[in-house]
Amino acid sequence: MVSFRLSNKTASPSIKLLVDDPIVVNPGEAITLVCVTTGGEPAPSLTWVRSFGTLPEKTVLNGGTLTIPAITSDDAGTYSCIANNNVGNPAKKSTNIIVRALKKGRFWITPDPYHKDDNIQIGREVKISCQVEAVPSEELTFSWFKNGRPLRSSERMVITQTDPDVSPGTTNLDIIDLKFTDFGTYTCVASLKGGGISDISIDVNISSSTGKITIGHQRRRHNRTAMSSNWQT
Repeated sequence: MVSFRLSNKTASPSIKLLVDDPIVVNPGEAITLVCVTTGGEPAPSLTWVRSFGTLPEKTVLNGGTLTIPAITSDDAGTYSCIANNNVGNPAKKSTNIIVRALKKGRFWITPDPYHKDDNIQIGREVKISCQVEAVPSEELTFSWFKNGRPLRSSERMVITQTDPDVSPGTTNLDIIDLKFTDFGTYTCVASLKGGGISDISIDVNISSSTGKITIGHQRRRHNRTAMSSNWQT
C-alpha cells in the first residue's frame, strides 16, 4: 500500500552567485554569470535583469546562467539574479561588470606656472599635463618618453602620476629650468595594468621655431591610439 503525505511547508527563496564582484573584463571577451538556488519551497524561478536598461540583445540565458558573448563597453553595468516562488520576498543578488577602456586622451601645456606668460622661455619651467579617461581608473598607469627613450623623474624633470587639483587620470611632466637640450618630442603613454586593449599615446613636440600649437588627429600606431601635437617656441 502506497501512502502520500501532504505538506504545507513553504520557504522563501535564497540564492548565490558563482561569480566575483566586480567582474573586470576586456572588450571582446565572453562573460558568463551563474546563479544557483540555495533554498526555497516551492522551487523558485530565476530571472536576470540589468540596472538602467534591458539585457543586451546578444545575451544567452539558460536557467540561472547568463552569457554575454563578445562584450563591449555598452554592456557594462550591474546585473542582478532574482529568485521568486511567491513566498515571502524575492531573493536578489547582483554583480557589476566593468569593461576595460581607455578614451579621450588630451593634453595641455603651462609655459610657466609661476609667471603669467603664454610663451615658453629658456631658463623657466614648462609643465606638460596628460589626461586620459580610464575604466577602471585604478588600473591606469602612465609612462613618459623623450624622443622615444623612457624618462624617469629627476631634479630637473619631475613626473607626477596624479594631480588632485585637476582630476584623476592625470600625469604631469615638469621641466625645470628649460634648456635647449630639452627640445624634442615628449610622449605620454597611458595603459591599463590588466592589458588587453591598446594604449593611448600623446606626442608633444617642443622646438626652437616660432609657431602655434597644431593638434593632430587620433590614429592607430604600433598597437596604440596616438595623438600628436607641436609646441614651438
